[in-house]
Amino acid sequence: MQEARSRRAFGTSTAASQQPSNDSGASGKKTGTSDTPQPAGATKRSLTFAIGGILALLGVTSYTLLRQPSGVPVEVATQAKPTPSSTQTALESVATKRSDALKKLDNLTKKERREEAQRLGLLTEEEVNAVLHAKENSWFIEPVAGGSRLRVDTNQVSSNDPIEDYLAWTTLSSNATNRHMFSVFDGHAGYMCAEQLAARMGPMLDKSLEVIAQLADLKKGVKKPEFEADDKALVKTIRQIEREAGLNWDHVPLALTATFINMDYELVTGALAEFRKQQQLMRMDELLGPSVSGSCGLVAVVDTEAKEVVVANTGDSRALLGVRLKNGTWKAVRLSQDQTADNANELARMAREHPGEDSVIHRGRVLGGLMPTRAFGDCRYKWPLEAQQDLFPILYSRGHRYATTPPNYVTPPYVTARPVIVKHMLSDDDKFIVIASDGLYDQLSDAEVIGSVSQWYEAHNQKGASTLTTEDDNAATHLIRAALSTDQSGRRSDTYIRRLLAIPPPHSRRFRDDISVTIVTLNAE
Repeated sequence: MQEARSRRAFGTSTAASQQPSNDSGASGKKTGTSDTPQPAGATKRSLTFAIGGILALLGVTSYTLLRQPSGVPVEVATQAKPTPSSTQTALESVATKRSDALKKLDNLTKKERREEAQRLGLLTEEEVNAVLHAKENSWFIEPVAGGSRLRVDTNQVSSNDPIEDYLAWTTLSSNATNRHMFSVFDGHAGYMCAEQLAARMGPMLDKSLEVIAQLADLKKGVKKPEFEADDKALVKTIRQIEREAGLNWDHVPLALTATFINMDYELVTGALAEFRKQQQLMRMDELLGPSVSGSCGLVAVVDTEAKEVVVANTGDSRALLGVRLKNGTWKAVRLSQDQTADNANELARMAREHPGEDSVIHRGRVLGGLMPTRAFGDCRYKWPLEAQQDLFPILYSRGHRYATTPPNYVTPPYVTARPVIVKHMLSDDDKFIVIASDGLYDQLSDAEVIGSVSQWYEAHNQKGASTLTTEDDNAATHLIRAALSTDQSGRRSDTYIRRLLAIPPPHSRRFRDDISVTIVTLNAE
């Protein structure tokens, strides 16, 4: 499946970055910039669920496991391999080169920076490999009776500092543990919203599935469930969804939809109510920071027993299915829809929900600012105007630079976190699923993504003698290497990735975004 290329080029700026916008950021994308001042009290970040950040540079060799209420451990990572001394030395060399480059670029104009970026010293092959391997991870998920084995490969390469993407995955406690959640949360206007989603999405999804099962028993007259106080909001949302769309929802799509809606309610509306109740300035950043920042979110639930995958998407991250046809060729199948102004359905929805407001989509963005038409957080597109007028001046003074009201703000909310659901029944021809933030798709088309991963798949799933090999054992690393080595014309060059990774943040955001990838190999051998 081919799509229009949207690559950043050395010496040029993208169309989006040429358009003035309140939220344009360093790269003209979404709202976040890597030079956003950190709000007071927000510098201590939880490492739980985070694959990004600077773990490798700090020498952290394992991650914290957060346990769900059910006691099922959230699969954050297998034991991370210690960083070899040679890799550590290479990473330190990269940091030094980027620091020197930053001094050169900081005092230049935007035009001069683009030109200077082409003259920066290249990273060595060893330094490129150190960056690419710093955050990679691979492991197998063994099935219980009736399921099948999965292989999971993940990796991230940051452009923002700190990275605003998060990856999270867990084995859901329902369905005898053959049901697994894989997700990517692509933050903007800071990391705080994405961080909360990564930490809380899995447990809430598990709870939603549990509540839906209890409600199903109630309909059958089996027994009357006793819901805890914290479950009442979920129960209300689930029943509302069923009233709106009928009673024949499958459990997983219903649970995903309810979870997305309730998660955003907690982050945006619930946090506002809690702050107004407490009126404690010292908790303002903790409570409202995730609401001021925003995030796209894509969650894929893979059920190896039912042989299905259900994808819920809010924003412009994307899931692809790699299908090997009978003739040996490969096909890319989208398991999600990008929700931007390029989506005709989204344009129609926005016009329907805000009749007569010609500026609801302006310069291809919501109210001229936000690229995705659906997102978590982003209270500047959701809060009532009086709440913004009351709290935004204080939040802005505390470093939340996006605590500002967009122009032509008439009928909020303008942005929703309600996901679009895609369900797919898996066949033997379906070989792997790619889940990634849009930074990957800025560099590669759908067909190029599947073509790259299929090369890795063929090399690592061979039967008998073969000469097929790949430079990287990790599928996500293999794909990211291909993405960062491919220029805007589709040509692959080792020089291109060596130059691209030499550009320091925040200036790197004019050429590339954070890239976060999870690849799930189905029926892994």
